[in-house]
Amino acid sequence: MVCSKSGADAPEKAAFCPQCGARLSRAGGSRPPKAARITPSAGRSNAEVPEEELWTGAYSPKAMTSTFVGAALLAIVGMIGASFAGPAGWTFVGVAALAAFGYLILLLIYQRLSVHYRLTTHRLVIQRGILSRTDDRILLVDIDDITVQQGLIDRMLDTGTVVLNTSDSTSPVLTMHGIENPRQVGDQIDEARRAERSRRGVYMMNA
Repeated sequence: MVCSKSGADAPEKAAFCPQCGARLSRAGGSRPPKAARITPSAGRSNAEVPEEELWTGAYSPKAMTSTFVGAALLAIVGMIGASFAGPAGWTFVGVAALAAFGYLILLLIYQRLSVHYRLTTHRLVIQRGILSRTDDRILLVDIDDITVQQGLIDRMLDTGTVVLNTSDSTSPVLTMHGIENPRQVGDQIDEARRAERSRRGVYMMNA
């Protein structure tokens, strides 16, 4: 038994506390049982699974190589034509070439600074904009299909476009332009969505 005043242990049949002499009460004097240790369940809810970053990327400058090559070919054709048109033709071709390449360079800089991708164990985030920014967040379980598109030059430079068909009502189709190693990125997104669907217990019809 335990004395309620001094907290000292007393013999089972003792009527008084051997330390302070107080009368022992059998109604509430027994030692309270230890609290049972609660063991957490093996499966945790999705909210308890930590979100880890798997991949980050941005628009690759190599993705515009084919566009620059096309513009260069047009400039060469224009110079050939200008050789028959005299000084006025050279002036026109020069101004047009400067305007075209200037526009392409500015477009490349804008794409490089304004588009960012982030893949985590839970979702895919696409950030767009420089001064004002828009974050498009898609849960991995909502991704239904992944397509990788590459042209001839894209395959040579290992760049391309990753297209995601989703069940999200606001973003049914997401297009990720200018991706380096697009097949590897597509596989990584696919593996992450499979793991997330398995964790959530979602059946994959198109697995």
